[in-house]
Amino acid sequence: MINRLKTYSNLLNIQSKSFKNFLKIGIINELKKIQKIIHSNFEINFHINALKYKKPKLSSESCLIKNETYNIDIKIPMEIKYEGKIIFKKKYISFCKIPFMTEKGTFICNGNTRIIINQLIRSPGIYIKKKKNCLLATLIPKTGSWITIKRNKKKENFIKIDKINNSIPLFTFLNILGLSKKKITLSLNKNNYSKNFKISKKKKIEIPTINLTQLSKENNIKTIRNNLYNRFLNSDNYNLGDTGRFKINKKIYKTEFFTNKKILMPEDFLGIFNYMIKIKNINIKSNKIDDLKNKIVLSVGELMQNKFNNIIKDIYTKIIEKINKFEQKKKQEEKYNKEKKEEKIKINKTYFINSKNLTDNIKKFITTNPLSQLLNDLNPLSELTHKRKISTLGIGGIEKNKASTKIREIHNSHYGRICPIETSEGKNAGLVLSLAKDIRINKHGFIESPFYKVIKGNIKKNKGIFFISSENEKNIKIAPCDILKNFKLNKNYGVKNKNEFYYDSYKSINFISTSTDQFNSIGTGIIPFLEHNDANRVLMGATMQKQALILKNKEPSLIETGREILINRDSKSTIIAKESGTVIYSSSKKIIIQKKSKKSKFKNINLFKKYFKKKLKKNKKIKKHKHTIYLLNIDEKNNSNIYQTRTSIVKKNDWIKKGQIIAEGIGSLNGNLCLGKNILVGYLSWEGYNFEDAIIISERLRNEDILTSIHVKKCKSFLINHKEKKEEITKNIPDIKLKNVKNLNNNGIIKIGSKINGKEILIGIIKKRLINYEVELIYEILSEYERKNISVLSPKNLVGIVTNTKIHKIKNCYQIEIYITEKKKIQIGDKLSGRHGNKGVISKIIPIVDMPYLPDGTPIDIILNPLGIPSRMNVGQIYECLLNLSAINLKERYKIQPFDEYQYKNNSEILIYKKLNQSRKKTKKEWLFNPNNPGKTILFNGKNGKPFKQTISFGYSYILKLMHIAEEKIHAKTISNYSSIIKQPVKGKSKNGGQRFGEMEVWAIEGFGAAFLLQELLTIKSDDLHNKSQILKNLMNGLSMSKPNVPESFKLLILELQSLGLNINIFTKKKTLFTK
Repeated sequence: MINRLKTYSNLLNIQSKSFKNFLKIGIINELKKIQKIIHSNFEINFHINALKYKKPKLSSESCLIKNETYNIDIKIPMEIKYEGKIIFKKKYISFCKIPFMTEKGTFICNGNTRIIINQLIRSPGIYIKKKKNCLLATLIPKTGSWITIKRNKKKENFIKIDKINNSIPLFTFLNILGLSKKKITLSLNKNNYSKNFKISKKKKIEIPTINLTQLSKENNIKTIRNNLYNRFLNSDNYNLGDTGRFKINKKIYKTEFFTNKKILMPEDFLGIFNYMIKIKNINIKSNKIDDLKNKIVLSVGELMQNKFNNIIKDIYTKIIEKINKFEQKKKQEEKYNKEKKEEKIKINKTYFINSKNLTDNIKKFITTNPLSQLLNDLNPLSELTHKRKISTLGIGGIEKNKASTKIREIHNSHYGRICPIETSEGKNAGLVLSLAKDIRINKHGFIESPFYKVIKGNIKKNKGIFFISSENEKNIKIAPCDILKNFKLNKNYGVKNKNEFYYDSYKSINFISTSTDQFNSIGTGIIPFLEHNDANRVLMGATMQKQALILKNKEPSLIETGREILINRDSKSTIIAKESGTVIYSSSKKIIIQKKSKKSKFKNINLFKKYFKKKLKKNKKIKKHKHTIYLLNIDEKNNSNIYQTRTSIVKKNDWIKKGQIIAEGIGSLNGNLCLGKNILVGYLSWEGYNFEDAIIISERLRNEDILTSIHVKKCKSFLINHKEKKEEITKNIPDIKLKNVKNLNNNGIIKIGSKINGKEILIGIIKKRLINYEVELIYEILSEYERKNISVLSPKNLVGIVTNTKIHKIKNCYQIEIYITEKKKIQIGDKLSGRHGNKGVISKIIPIVDMPYLPDGTPIDIILNPLGIPSRMNVGQIYECLLNLSAINLKERYKIQPFDEYQYKNNSEILIYKKLNQSRKKTKKEWLFNPNNPGKTILFNGKNGKPFKQTISFGYSYILKLMHIAEEKIHAKTISNYSSIIKQPVKGKSKNGGQRFGEMEVWAIEGFGAAFLLQELLTIKSDDLHNKSQILKNLMNGLSMSKPNVPESFKLLILELQSLGLNINIFTKKKTLFTK
């Protein structure tokens, strides 16, 4: 039970809590495995209780600037003894460095911001499955071999280890583990299961060893028993984990017999067999793997602990190897130097523990693990949803190619825990999911959802919030929150029980949801009128909002759902006050908050005593001032190449509470999320230009920078620092006019604030080279070399301003980075979207005078196709459009709670009609609300001023500009590289190639019957090598085009068929092989 306020306190609590647990408990538990190593004459002790963490040398901001890793150093005291004598005294050594989590749940590795996604895997425990006439019980541990107990229709029982074909009779297996025949029969007689137990006649036993190789048939029981003990009863090789032991205890033991041992005991196998017979007799349903009660979440801490466990094992083996090498070396020295006196053994602290190698291993996990990804920080919403993703892929998870549709489908246990709407599109659909809004993860890794207690039809909010997992939902009935206001009025309500939904009386309800949208994720929860849309379009709306660019002129939405403040607070672009205090300084660069010690009552007696002692010493009132400085304009890296800045929202002498937002980033304004603009739209067809999903916009959006976004382009170069100084950065570049180098500093790097327009010199670099080495001395005396200009130029179409320059030294190399900020206005080909999945590409930009206009003369800014609504079933955009219209006329803002239709019938329509009627009365514009055609009016054609024949829907919609910009995607080449194999142009913008003429394009030309055009495209313009070289000469000399030859790609096809052993030859008219 927890207070409701804590439910909404921190959306990043899962990551931060897990990482803190890893630092406090996880590392210590893993280090206990090597706490004391005794091998040969050596004894190595690690004093884990005295473990320390050293603070990071650099702040997170400076790590981003200097391309460093933000990490902490683990210090452990180590002591080494040899033959009982101390050769290395107890001293702190640097064990390794671990990447440290920032306040916003991210890691900084090599100057890049990364996150580790939560992983959803199958929980350790027992899983029962009925297969034909057999009953299978699979025991899954945290680490170790899987065990399958099989009971066939003849009531014979066998055990299989992992995927090995040979099976072992259960009675023999239990006997080898130490259980006598008497003990087995007594335990079965107590439960009346002795009749169900038959001993197999199988005599020959083959049991796999630890390295999965089988023992020979002549091995006795002792060796077999030792191998089984090493495999299942040794904590180094087998670990059930806390969750696995908890689930086994719950199924096969009574509470008084619960054990905390994480290895398997012989009694466990006997208990599992009893449980299997009990299930078969009672006909209990087998376990459903897709149920969340059988799945756990591994967060950052657990994933890093698993990696740390592997590192500890490697350390142990390497230490033993080094001890063995040391002993061998010492024996060899003793043979040759028998007469010499014994010398003291000197061992360096880095002999056994190499902290650099350990640090590199952990760093490799952060950079290469598939669950560790670069943070998507395009906007605050994309950042937060990325942090709250949960993946079933990764090490120990599901393979993408083998995942069936059953695994990808929504399960009833997801209600209130995993969002049923938001998931990745494409191959990862149903495998990468999003966590619901208010969930938490318990100590065993199960997802829990919050509910209120209901007793005899009365909701007991004063008893707090109860977090319930899928396992605990067996014997309770849960109702949704949208019945709160009409509770008890109707007899039956929709309830959930045992993962099934049905109607039942209000008296049977045990718990009720805390909010109507608690089953949705953060991304889907900010879509207003969500319940009026098709789920597929809601998914598109959530993904479009994550792709929204931050505009130059920010504007919050007029309709919100209440989650926007939470998103801004937990975004890394905002700054939150760490402590309460008074603002003594606030500017565009920094904020200083002063904390004063209060002179009032102390809640803690010890604090009062300390304060009283200080007061007696100085004999005066003590005022202790602490200053906390928050830097705003820190030059941080951004993975999405967008312009970032922070602005202060507090003033001098303001009182600030702990956790309050004091500075906001580019994606927020006064605490409100800003992803787009409220723009006047109309739903009509306009001369065919908005056919399908095409969008027509007004010139005003371009001229007034309404949909203009700001981007950052990074240009970099490297300079190798040789003694000869062959390359040099300078302003004095040969054969370059002065006007081309006027923006360069004396060191050859462009000045900050310089305007860039097309290809301009960013870094002036010259390369010195000698014509003849025999006259090298003369050149050195005269200091004259042949100098070549290899300066770095800006891209051809880049227009912007240089905002920053950086120089990094990496060994003998200098890395120079130049950041250019550019504005990108809206243009044809850019992609726009609403919040309801109504996306499209701009097909036409029309002058303002030609746009349709309202009866009061206001021109419409965007024309959308009305046919895109009924087929997509996203009616929520119409509700938003009309309510926004009344919000602008009434100068109001609204918060809309989703899924409120059950409380009042047609609640959304009643609200919108009411507000439209109020705006009509206030503005005295009768056309704003027509009872016969609500939400519609007659618009006028901008070209001729005549009214359209029918009434048209119009209003204000929150429009987003997406990251899919035509200018960045368009690519054309006249001359390009050719592939050495197929002799065709290289494809793709990244390879500096062109766009190939594909299969569908060939079909299109075939459809129009343009045979000669198609022949040219496939031969002379492609890979007909002979005619391609002759075509230019023929055009210049006025000669006719030669007949096309066989293209190289067809020759390659024949050669590949021949390589398969097929004797295929094609001859020309002259009976010669064309492949020659």
